[in-house]
Amino acid sequence: MLTVAQAAERLGVEPEQVRRLIRAGKLAARRVGRTLVLDEDAVDGRARLPITAGRALAPRTAWAALWQLSGEDVDWLAPADRSHLVARLRGYDADRLVAACRDRAERYELRVLPAYRQHVLAADGVVSSGLTAAAAVGADIVATESADEVYCAAGTLAALSSEFGLSERGQANLVVRVPRYDPLNLSHRAHMPPAVVAVDLAESAEVRTRRAGLDMLAAALGGLTR
Repeated sequence: MLTVAQAAERLGVEPEQVRRLIRAGKLAARRVGRTLVLDEDAVDGRARLPITAGRALAPRTAWAALWQLSGEDVDWLAPADRSHLVARLRGYDADRLVAACRDRAERYELRVLPAYRQHVLAADGVVSSGLTAAAAVGADIVATESADEVYCAAGTLAALSSEFGLSERGQANLVVRVPRYDPLNLSHRAHMPPAVVAVDLAESAEVRTRRAGLDMLAAALGGLTR
């Protein structure tokens, strides 16, 4: 049997979503004393259902998936939960993964004065991704002139905005994504892990850029140990 918190971890959603599924009759649960518990097989069956337009992985799980596919250490998941995550990922294709990870970060389109561009990009905790990091991770796409794409924490973005006057006004030349999972450590990284870069590319409206990202994700998913 699983608690609500354990079921949420298994499904890659927030506990409140599990409670909504219980209230809607889509997951059976019963009380053992004061604790609400769910059948493990039923939860695993729910986990195998396709991700639809209305469903996305919780940010914590989305980041775990992208870290796992990049060969990074997913130290915020217990070994059993990592095993279940890998089992789920084996049933994904690239498009489904992109949809599942759509809530991983807040996205900001900003303007930075050219004189401050390198200062922003070189700041600790500012990590390149998307087209800016495509060459570094071996993506099959040549970056043309475009906005720089980076990740950073909310506090880092606030500090940079204050110091260098980042603005939402004018022609955007900087795309900043702020992860919705605060414990994610972005310090001392030259670029985001390959699967993160790939998802960013796959969200592009430009066909060749999107295809490069999807191809990378398909290769990463195909490389999971069967």
